[in-house]
Amino acid sequence: MKISRRKSEPQNPDSMEKGIIDNWLDRYGDPTIDRLVKKNLAIACKIQEILNLKEMKAVDLARVMGKQKSEISKWLSGQHTFSLRTITDIENALDSDIVRIEPNVNNVYF
Repeated sequence: MKISRRKSEPQNPDSMEKGIIDNWLDRYGDPTIDRLVKKNLAIACKIQEILNLKEMKAVDLARVMGKQKSEISKWLSGQHTFSLRTITDIENALDSDIVRIEPNVNNVYF
């Protein structure tokens, strides 16, 4: 029985430095997932920023929201996909906007 080996593509030294996972994502990654991950990280950073401004810690947010500290830690890690409901609950608990959507204003000129 003969075992054939698949020839691999020549490796670019720059791509070797990036790592296997980064190369795979560049080649096969989903731009939608990439955007989702970036937005989740931005939301987590915004929550942490608000906590810092209010001199609060994750445990304080957990207490206010009636959640476990571990759940808040997951949110702040950026590895959680936030629902609009969760974002709104956090905004209410912190009395601050995390996501601000500008109203659609039509200018009328006379």
